[in-house]
Amino acid sequence: MVLIFSQKADEHLASLVKAVDEVQKNNSKLGTVVVGVSGVEGADLEKLQDTHKFTTPLTVAKDPDGPKKYNLNKEAAVTVLVYKKGGTITKSFAFKDSKSAAEKAKDIAEAAKAALE
Repeated sequence: MVLIFSQKADEHLASLVKAVDEVQKNNSKLGTVVVGVSGVEGADLEKLQDTHKFTTPLTVAKDPDGPKKYNLNKEAAVTVLVYKKGGTITKSFAFKDSKSAAEKAKDIAEAAKAALE
């Protein structure tokens, strides 16, 4: 499972989601979701979805700061949590901006693949 929390809905986020989508297309057991937080609106994510046709579902958190149990760092524009079966977090990433997250998309995709093993 790959959970991506983002304060941005831009082309950098799209690059990250595309990388994770590629892993999911070949591994149906990998669950993925993007959760918009801190002002990201449903319309922002719909625009990305219309443009890129992601496999990964996109949604907006009810709480603007994201679900409380995740205790997300407000300074991180993008937070990625990678879980293996059973719910253990195997890798986590936090980025100050979505461009930095996009630059590490390959590493995140590799972590997603590794979580399936």
